[in-house]
Amino acid sequence: MGHIARLTMYAFKHKGHFIGFMSAAAVATIFNLWTPLILVDIVDLVTTGTAYDTLIFLAFVYLILIGLYALFDFVQRYVSALMAQHIIYDLRTQLYESLMEKDLAFYDDNETGQLLARVTTDVTTMRHFLLWGYRVIFIGLASLIGTYYVMWLINQQLTRFMLIAVPFLFFFIYIFAKKVRPVYFESRKQYGALSAVLQENVVGMKVVQSYATMDKESMRVERENRSYLDLIVEANRLSSLYSPLLIAILGTATGLLIYLGGISYSVGDLTYGEFVGFVSLVANLYLPARFLSWGVGMYQRASAAGERTFYILDARDEVMNPDNPVTLERIEGKVEFDHVDFSYRGDNWILRDVTFAVESGQVVALLGATGSGKTSIVNLIPRFYDVEVRRSVTYHGRIYTVNSRDRVEIQGKEYRVEDGTVEIDGERVPVKEPGVIRIDGVDIRDFGIDSLRTCIGMVHQDPFLFSATISENIAFARPDASIEEIVAAAKAAMIHDFIMTLDDGYDTAIGERGVTLSGGQKQRVAIAMALLADPRILILDDSTSSIDARTEMAIQKALENLMQGRTTFIITHRLSTIRSADLIIMMDRGRISEMGSHEQLIDMGGNYADMFQTLSEMELVAAATEQPQSGNDVNGGTSL
Repeated sequence: MGHIARLTMYAFKHKGHFIGFMSAAAVATIFNLWTPLILVDIVDLVTTGTAYDTLIFLAFVYLILIGLYALFDFVQRYVSALMAQHIIYDLRTQLYESLMEKDLAFYDDNETGQLLARVTTDVTTMRHFLLWGYRVIFIGLASLIGTYYVMWLINQQLTRFMLIAVPFLFFFIYIFAKKVRPVYFESRKQYGALSAVLQENVVGMKVVQSYATMDKESMRVERENRSYLDLIVEANRLSSLYSPLLIAILGTATGLLIYLGGISYSVGDLTYGEFVGFVSLVANLYLPARFLSWGVGMYQRASAAGERTFYILDARDEVMNPDNPVTLERIEGKVEFDHVDFSYRGDNWILRDVTFAVESGQVVALLGATGSGKTSIVNLIPRFYDVEVRRSVTYHGRIYTVNSRDRVEIQGKEYRVEDGTVEIDGERVPVKEPGVIRIDGVDIRDFGIDSLRTCIGMVHQDPFLFSATISENIAFARPDASIEEIVAAAKAAMIHDFIMTLDDGYDTAIGERGVTLSGGQKQRVAIAMALLADPRILILDDSTSSIDARTEMAIQKALENLMQGRTTFIITHRLSTIRSADLIIMMDRGRISEMGSHEQLIDMGGNYADMFQTLSEMELVAAATEQPQSGNDVNGGTSL
């Protein structure tokens, strides 16, 4: 279905407005076309100087027709505006809901600036078409057909001559539409690219200014802005060329018609009134022709915008709710990874054959170098991404996936899967079945996504806070929480004392992304947010990385009490946290290299023991060189 046809389906959802608009536009067009017929009789009566009473009556009728046309023109304008606003309201709501339901893989593939451009300016372009495009196209076609009909009633021979111009007119519109559409599409795409660059620079302004790269970024914006300008200029050039050529076509036909009409009048085939009425109708052809040109331009812009906007609605999610989801009301918190594989992009494996089990209430510390797969593990638990569902074969250190035809291609040659194995050069290689993640023994893909995520609380390394009050941020997951519950969570996260030093206390607005808070303060607010949600599974992504050692000790003591009965995953390199963990998992290039308790891993004398020794030495050096704190940060700091 075409994008404009799809947009029209939204209009059909508001049948009252749509039918009202079309009816009012049709009636207004009829009254507008009726007036030239009255004008013919008026001119003939004036030139003959007879039937004065009839002339007065016709003048009165003419005024009534003008008044009725104005009335119905107002109705169609007002109703079409209502329809357009209702449709855009529906579309924006649907787009927002679709964006909220999209999995993280969708946002990995699409820039924020591009998405914002699609939801704002592209939707505005479609609103403009709904408000004006339908009207000018419908009125243009109706007026064009109606004008020719009235001309036919006046003089058929001259009308036949004017009909010769119609094929040229529509052929010209077709050529214009074909040329201008790709230019409009590229301009919408380039506007998204410009928006993406501007969004990055505004959000990252501190980094830009820190490295004094304002000139470089300005040149980058200039390049994108210049490309957008060039496309818009080209689109305007085509549009500007269209109207004069259209007028030239109609003007040539009109000139010839006046000449032929004058001859017909001179030989008595036309009355003077018919001649004047015919010429006025020909002049009226300019307006519907220009309406059609405007409509075609708006159609092409809206079509390009619709293609980009409906992309959001049509993008298929990789993480889907099951047909009959299991609702989680209360879980124990046992988590199992059973031979889990994962890749963000095709065969670019991030996790490979990850297997471990965590009992309810245990604390798990995830360790490893950057890119080893720690964050991917915790992102799989709430199903931000799904585990790999394809079977695979490992051959000579490389991984090959099995396709839907039970075939696997290795070095350009296809092999068939039989009895769970593949025979390659006389060797039987086992086929690995897809892995699974379970919570309390149930595959997490069987749970409803919302139900699953309400049982999991996350505190990220760089927490995102909303431009709202401190209490509203803490109560984000539980907006119905009482102030007593909010305060209790803040005390547990060691941020309450700091909040009470502020003039407005918990009602203090913290600015966009929590810009008025320090890094440690933001993380403590985020910890309070997660604790108030009371999840059975906690995920702490290096959540004490921006907190000094003294504050961390206080927070760690509070967290130890609050972790009782909760399964907790912690990505950290803090020795105090690592020592107290029930299970330590060392990751190396997507695989588990070592796993066990602190004592077990130390006794193994492997990578963990070496890393622990290095971290211990680093903490001793840091403690020896640490300067006295100037504020009272253990209580949350002294300034906002």
